[in-house]
Amino acid sequence: MQWLPPHLLIGIAMLSLVLAMLLAVERTRNLLKRSRWLLLSLAILFLFLTPGEYLPGIGGDLGLTYEGLWHAGEQLSRLLALLASLALLHQQVGTSGLLTGLYCLLGPFAWRETTVVRLLLVLEFIEQKQQVGWREWLMVEKSPVASTNSYHLPMPAWHWWDKLLIGGLLVATLCMAMCL
Repeated sequence: MQWLPPHLLIGIAMLSLVLAMLLAVERTRNLLKRSRWLLLSLAILFLFLTPGEYLPGIGGDLGLTYEGLWHAGEQLSRLLALLASLALLHQQVGTSGLLTGLYCLLGPFAWRETTVVRLLLVLEFIEQKQQVGWREWLMVEKSPVASTNSYHLPMPAWHWWDKLLIGGLLVATLCMAMCL
């Protein structure tokens, strides 16, 4: 999404948000709710700290610029499209499918097991929906993420169409990168 022109990026963000709100309402709401401070801080940083030509009226008096408005819209669109796509993906494949896919994609890296296990623990903790204060996080023996469960990650067999799809996506990405 980094290479997309802004008008196309905003369209993709709106489309992915609408699809996510239709197909994965609960996950999308929770993800956006948890990301609200990130979205707000990103908007404030770009709106008020990007140099450029000041907006007319009260916006310019506050320090808002055309460029800041433009860059804030771009970055927020990227993040919203990413969050909505993640909510859709998580809704469709589930937690085990998401982790299995990540495990397969991180195949060549030595740190893939630790990354997938950490993400699994975070997702498990988030789905428990417990209200935990900061004191409970510091107590090792009563830690909300300390779990005695054993986990099994299903590993489906690779088919020829999986390899073809990933190869096609890599070729398409390379072609887009070379054209831009």
